[in-house]
This record gives sequence, structure tokens and C-alpha cells, in this order.
Amino acid sequence: MSSNKSTRRVHRGRQRIPLSRIENDVHRTVTFSKRRFGLFKKASEISRLCGMEILLVVFSPNKEKVYTFGSPNVNAVLDKYVAENENRTIEGNVTEELLLSQKEADIRLTNLQINVLEAAIQHEMKVTEAAKGMPSISNLPLADLLSMKQQMEILRSNVFQILNPQPTTMPVQTQAMNTQSDDVNPSGATPF
Repeated sequence: MSSNKSTRRVHRGRQRIPLSRIENDVHRTVTFSKRRFGLFKKASEISRLCGMEILLVVFSPNKEKVYTFGSPNVNAVLDKYVAENENRTIEGNVTEELLLSQKEADIRLTNLQINVLEAAIQHEMKVTEAAKGMPSISNLPLADLLSMKQQMEILRSNVFQILNPQPTTMPVQTQAMNTQSDDVNPSGATPF
């Protein structure tokens, strides 16, 4: 066996990506999501390896969302920072704004979850009420049952005509009346 160097693949290895702003909005959002996760993962690893307390605050590209990471947690790190820097009012205001924005984001998320649950509960309550309001068919008087039967036959006839369009000489109402008169026994009882 002889090895032919011309058939070997040449690997380029890891290449440096030029650091410049990504102009495509979709690509920028996807990159932000992936890199944010990686950044938080690295911060977590540094915190565990070195026993450090870390706080990261990241704003989304459209500046609508605030993402935070804290080790051991966001509030503990912020409280420690505020306690150590009580004399610095400017930094205290920034910290309070960060806490407030994080709490507002949590409240918005909780409210959204509550609204979804309330809508589901309202829907279930309407379905339950509708089921309770319907009388049992065994409790209906004979006249109502006959009327219901006639309406069902009309509906069946309409569905049949839609599914099998054929020219008819009789109107739908007349056909339903004829079927009703055919179903009545001489004794006056109607078969079901």
C-alpha cells in the first residue's frame, strides 16, 4: 500500500471569525441567543471553579428583555454589592434599577401565566355550565322530542344533499314532512 498525499484532505482547523456587527436582524438574534447561553455557562463554570460570586446582566438586541445570571443567585449578589457600596448613590440607583427591571420582568411573566390559566379556567367553566344547562333527553315532553326529530331529519337531509348533489323535485321541508307522516303508527305512537 502506498499512500498518496494528493488524496489527503487538508483541514483548515479553527478559524477566527472577524468581530463586527452582524447586520442581518435574524442572524443577530440567533447569535445573541446562542452566545448568551454560552456566556452564562462560562460564568457558572468560573463561579464553581473559583468560588466566586458573579452577576451578569444582558439586554436583548432590541432592548425589550433583560437577561440576568447570578451565582449563587441574582438577589444575593446584588444585595452584597449594595451593602458594600451604600455610600455611592449613583451606583446604588443603577443597582436598584436593575433589581426593579428584573422584578418587573418576573411580574410580567407571572401575569402572562396567570392570564393563560384564567382563560383556560373560564373556558372549562363555560363548557361545564353548558353541559349542566342541557336537559336530559328522557325528561323532554313528547312534543319537544317530535320537534327535535323533525329538525334532525331536516339536518340529515341537508347534509345528504350537500354530500350527494342531485336534482330534486321536492323541497327539503316537504320531504321532512312526508317522512314524519310515514313514521306515525295508527296507534299514534312514533317509533324511534
